[in-house]
Amino acid sequence: MEQDRYTLTYRAAEARQVMKWIAAGQSGYLIGLRGAGKSNFLRFLLRQDVRRHYLGQDYADFVFALVDLLALAECAEWAVYELMLDRLLGVEEEIVEKIAALHREVRRSRDPLTAQRAVERCVDILCQRPAQRIILLFDAFDAVFRALAPSLFRCLRAIRDAHKGQVSYIIVVDDELACLRDDLIEVEHFYRLVSRNVCGLGPYNEADAGQMIRYLASQRSIELSGGDIARLIKLCGGHAGLLKAIMSLLWDAHQEGGGSAELEVLAELVPALGDKPAVQAECRKVWDSLSESEQTALCALAGEAQADPHMLHRLKRMGLLQEGRSETFFFSPLFADFVHQQAPPSKSVIVSRSHREVQIDGRCVETLTELEFEMLCYLYRHRGRVCTKDELIANVYRQRYDKMKGGVTDEALQTLISRLRAKIEPDRRRPRYIVTLRGEGYKFVEPGER
Repeated sequence: MEQDRYTLTYRAAEARQVMKWIAAGQSGYLIGLRGAGKSNFLRFLLRQDVRRHYLGQDYADFVFALVDLLALAECAEWAVYELMLDRLLGVEEEIVEKIAALHREVRRSRDPLTAQRAVERCVDILCQRPAQRIILLFDAFDAVFRALAPSLFRCLRAIRDAHKGQVSYIIVVDDELACLRDDLIEVEHFYRLVSRNVCGLGPYNEADAGQMIRYLASQRSIELSGGDIARLIKLCGGHAGLLKAIMSLLWDAHQEGGGSAELEVLAELVPALGDKPAVQAECRKVWDSLSESEQTALCALAGEAQADPHMLHRLKRMGLLQEGRSETFFFSPLFADFVHQQAPPSKSVIVSRSHREVQIDGRCVETLTELEFEMLCYLYRHRGRVCTKDELIANVYRQRYDKMKGGVTDEALQTLISRLRAKIEPDRRRPRYIVTLRGEGYKFVEPGER
């Protein structure tokens, strides 16, 4: 059944691009909309016929392991290593017992260093044959990349460097990697490895969307004309989640109508689609996965305002926007209507040193420590300008920054910024006010400023 659902032409452009990285021994990452079928795409790449199609006669030398990070026992470094070992079990029958022994030890100890050494040993064993290639596909990578210690990513980079040309990582995220961590410089070696190759995984193209509609229609004995299919594709914009939601609504309406003609049911259903809870829920999933700056840009575009070129490029790569002959438009009219209904949040910031008062969006912040308050005051006083680490430490800590002589360390400064963000940011994972400028420092961003 899965073979019928996804033929070899499924997401051909994206599959060709990713397999090209893999054939060259490179790593990369896929970024796409929530509900766009990213996990299905990874499972598609696992199929033997797909690997043979794109990798040629040597396809058997490539071992693919799908590491779905949603299945983590806990969001911890040892758990990531344990899951990697679990997914590598059975890739080579001759050495499965060796890997199984490593896996059992990791589960028993739950120790990060033991787990790290076990994964390193496992990859060493698998790479003993020079022609062997290990491809690790990491699904749902956002939370792990955002939350876990740099040591995990340094280890992944070291494993790849020890087996250059034999180990590749393909990771899947909802957001740009550079937006997920404040301390990107601490994981720079891993970031550089996977960010050399980036592929946007947006909505299906017309052929894939049509194939999916026909598959879903056949599962429920619904007959659709070519015109009906074209209309459905235009409505959902090829977004897998919207497509499935609409097909379910069509089936429900068909059943309620006592099996009336699909053309009539579709004609009655379309005008009210945007108000259907299932459609609203799919649009909400996409919307909630976006950063506030992305949401603000979409609201501006919905109001026919200009957007920053860098942000436009980012939104296009994610598949939210598409390029026409003379204009840029939303991927789906249903999602465009949803965006029109959203209003960018009103933002206001008040920081008063004399009254020791802090208000963020009308909310009083009363739990700041003296050092946190001093940091906020300094950043706010110099808002719109980058404040370097040396400058912040000299003026907030009142001492010269000298890490080599026991002064304030980068880690101490990052911890202070992290605590401050936890108290003032609506979402500390996506800072709105205190932003990091990689390699430069921190900046307080005024409401409305990009």
